[in-house]
Amino acid sequence: MKSVKKNSKLIEKSVESGIESILSRLRIVKKPVFKWLMDGIPVAVVAAMAVSIVAGWHSGAIDVLYLTGGLAMVVSVLLTRTLFEQFPQVLLMIWRRGVLCLPRQEVYSGEKIQSLDKIYVDFVQAAYERMNDWREALFGIFGVIVAGWTIWLLDNNILRETYLNFRTPFSVYGTIVLIRLAFLMAGFVGGIAGWRILIIADAVAKLGKIFDFDLQINHPDGCGGLRPIGDLCLKLAYALSPLPFLLGAWLVFLNFLDLRYLRMNPANIEPLVSTIVLLTIPIAVLCVFSFFFPLGSIHTCMLKAKSMLQIELDEISQEIHQLSTKLLVSANGLAPEEGTSMEEKIEFLKRVYARNSQIPTWPYRSTHIWGLISTQVVPSLGIISSILGFVQGFRK
Repeated sequence: MKSVKKNSKLIEKSVESGIESILSRLRIVKKPVFKWLMDGIPVAVVAAMAVSIVAGWHSGAIDVLYLTGGLAMVVSVLLTRTLFEQFPQVLLMIWRRGVLCLPRQEVYSGEKIQSLDKIYVDFVQAAYERMNDWREALFGIFGVIVAGWTIWLLDNNILRETYLNFRTPFSVYGTIVLIRLAFLMAGFVGGIAGWRILIIADAVAKLGKIFDFDLQINHPDGCGGLRPIGDLCLKLAYALSPLPFLLGAWLVFLNFLDLRYLRMNPANIEPLVSTIVLLTIPIAVLCVFSFFFPLGSIHTCMLKAKSMLQIELDEISQEIHQLSTKLLVSANGLAPEEGTSMEEKIEFLKRVYARNSQIPTWPYRSTHIWGLISTQVVPSLGIISSILGFVQGFRK
């Protein structure tokens, strides 16, 4: 008997090491060029920001919007890289905890099905393959278009003043082009990173559709052993949050603060504010959606697991009812020792029921919700500032 248990543990360890080996070999960014861009673009953006600060210091007009935009890009890339590092760790952690199991309808159907580890390996490999397919380039191009459109809004009229002024030194032209090029490439990196964020969200959603969960009711994380999934989804929202944070801060600045440091025609500020408002609302909503959408199928699967566990709790409650009824009806004919034994059994069953009655149905805690709310504070302030600015302008 001991040898059988020992062999089963060895098999479990070998399966775990095999999955860990597969996860360590798979790459979030497979193409060397894209990997180089992910590593080098933050440095290029920081260099562009430094050059912009120096130029603004000498000219007396610091480009605040470009500086804050570059800072948001760098923070977003860094948060995205931590997300990419966390994703395989979460997949391995969920496997190690033994929370996943085969769908019950397949187990009881009597048909021959693949082993759990084989299905999980296929699930992981499929997610990584989708991350590195041809659509990542399309998302990169889309990121370039968005960055280019933003640059056009910020540079409106300045392009004419700078590029048509032939007395401007050639080095100034080159510096301006290099700074804008760095931001355009950052848009490309943001696009290919955004594609992977989408795949990670979809993989989390599929996790609750492909597998069933064996909830660990009294797990210390308070989520049945699934809190790493909630942590991962919050990191998805954090990776997207710098953009709505930036847009919200821009709105507050444009509506209420001193505009002397902006290198743009005052007549172009109103169209820029309108465009930013139209971008802020859907992106802020996307931030919230990126947290709750992947967890929808996880929640459904946890509800299914709860219904199975509730059957066990109902049996305990029936046992408590039967013992209590027997004790009430037969109290006069029972020996004190037997009655005491029944009372102890009833109290024991009550404690077991109370300890296991709080079955989690979401893989997150209140701290996750507060973290999500924190991503919406600045965008909300930006929208409110625009509304107040509109009301003030209307009264005038």
